[in-house]
Amino acid sequence: MASSNKGLHSHHPKHFVNDSNKIVIESLRGLCLSYPSLRFIEKEKIVYRADIDDIRKKQVTLISGGGAGHEPAHAAFVGHNLLSAAVSGNIFASPSTSQILAAIRRVQSPHGTLLIVKNYTGDCLNFGLAAEKAKAEGIKVEIVIVGDDVGVGRQQGGLVGRRGLAGTIFVHKIAGAMAEKRWSLNEIKNAALLVAENIGTIGVAFDRCTIPGSTEGYFLPDDEIELGMGIHGEPGFQKISLPPSSELVQKMLDTIINTHDEDRSFLDINPEKDRIALLVNNLGGISTLELGVVLNDAFNYLVKKNFYVKRVYIGHYMTSLNMPGVSLSILKLPKDLDVVPLLDVKAETPGWINHSKVDISKLDVSLDEKVSFKESEEKLFVVNVNSQLFESTIKAACNALIQAEPEITKYDTIVGDGDCGLTLKYGAIDILKALKENQIMTNDLSGGLMKISNILETRGGTSGFLYCLFIGAISNSLRYFVAAKVEEDNNNEKDQILVDGNCFGASLKSALSTLQTYTPARKGDRTMMDVIIPFITTFTDILSSTNDDNTMLAFKDAIEAARIGAESTKGMKPKLGRSTYIADNIIKEAQIPDPGAWAAYVILNGIYENLNKQ
Repeated sequence: MASSNKGLHSHHPKHFVNDSNKIVIESLRGLCLSYPSLRFIEKEKIVYRADIDDIRKKQVTLISGGGAGHEPAHAAFVGHNLLSAAVSGNIFASPSTSQILAAIRRVQSPHGTLLIVKNYTGDCLNFGLAAEKAKAEGIKVEIVIVGDDVGVGRQQGGLVGRRGLAGTIFVHKIAGAMAEKRWSLNEIKNAALLVAENIGTIGVAFDRCTIPGSTEGYFLPDDEIELGMGIHGEPGFQKISLPPSSELVQKMLDTIINTHDEDRSFLDINPEKDRIALLVNNLGGISTLELGVVLNDAFNYLVKKNFYVKRVYIGHYMTSLNMPGVSLSILKLPKDLDVVPLLDVKAETPGWINHSKVDISKLDVSLDEKVSFKESEEKLFVVNVNSQLFESTIKAACNALIQAEPEITKYDTIVGDGDCGLTLKYGAIDILKALKENQIMTNDLSGGLMKISNILETRGGTSGFLYCLFIGAISNSLRYFVAAKVEEDNNNEKDQILVDGNCFGASLKSALSTLQTYTPARKGDRTMMDVIIPFITTFTDILSSTNDDNTMLAFKDAIEAARIGAESTKGMKPKLGRSTYIADNIIKEAQIPDPGAWAAYVILNGIYENLNKQ
């Protein structure tokens, strides 16, 4: 009697693992043992080029990274003509801001450093915050976010946009070759953005991946496959029965090249005019034999559709652990940038080409190299402020938040996951503790705000990251605008320049722009932005309409706009955040403001009430 296929699907995943908490570190050590061209900082899970101290003097450096489980991405693409460094999180989890910042510090170049990031919320927030912190230290850094997934349509993707998949490797390769050719940071960033806009990727899986350390796995039925799955095992957009390879490949490619599907048509591509590059990526569990069939089917179909396939790549590029599936990526070769020579440049990395075997016994590789970061000897510009007023304002904002915690927690228990109030309360307590221990410079408005930003980073959570990013951006902007004011007025000494309303307003607008770079949230999305945006807009509009210093009058009207903004979120349909998982009828019936929006109003109102008493 023939056995059932269902018996082949174990519900107890098996892996080569000693300790699931150490699997990422042990894997990266194994990679570096095989390649003397790599170095490893174990504490921060950073892999970087052994020749970094030489090459960073000559060229722009490139950093990428993300969660582990996608090997060879990203560490195995570190090397000549590709990445300068890669930083890894745990399995399917973004690396932390501090890890990324450590990588930036290690490979920073006077020519600049470019971060290439896949479009996932955790990656965008952590890499974005690390970039802002690096800028505050005087490091020249830019960021490019890549979203190439056509499996997520415009309607579903919404404000978040497309996920970053294997097509990101095209961006790595082209940017890496440009860096070695000594192109400038802006030139490489613009080229990377151009390439990213011209990539479409879709994946298909026969089953889900299994995660080391898990006791059970979820599997698809034997007669079902999933189209459009993400690299973290996220569900696809369609489940179908398994057709012959040629039919499945055709369906996948049609999803990429079809210009009539308004929801998923991301590439404006014409087979008569455009040339393309094709990448066939093993998601981890497909045999090399089958992968060759997929490439053959894809190439034949594209030629049949009259496409000129200029370059073809096949292999493991960005996997999803042991997922049995493949992804197909198409790069429409830009007409105003010749990327083919850049793709053809030899890259000496473990993941891009094969290497000859190396006698490990002859290697002299320090896998635990200690890297110390020396603080800049150049003193940062001090933004003078009334120390007592700054200290009392910090206390007022923190105490207002602590007092409002039960109310915020109550709101978040109904329309969220219940942790918003406590997360912010503990952040406020940490700030008050640091203030008491004289860790916050109250005589330097910019320096004090940056210290507060650093404290909030350790609290985690999306709200903590956003406040950390926003306050850090205010700090950077204040230094810039006040320094510009000093330079403009040569008759004034530095200690005679104080921050006025217009200067602070300009800093708020700049910080808001920075914040909006890293979050798609806008007014009307039922988030803290429903408070922050009207507050800043009202504040700056009033100040710009008069030559007099009406800072407190502007603040008063801005607080009222913030209150109205918080109240307006009652019953509002959420587009981002935890509330998006709550049924619309629950939110409408509750008629309570968004917890994050209300918390933002509480903080601002606490600041205003303290200033108004002076």
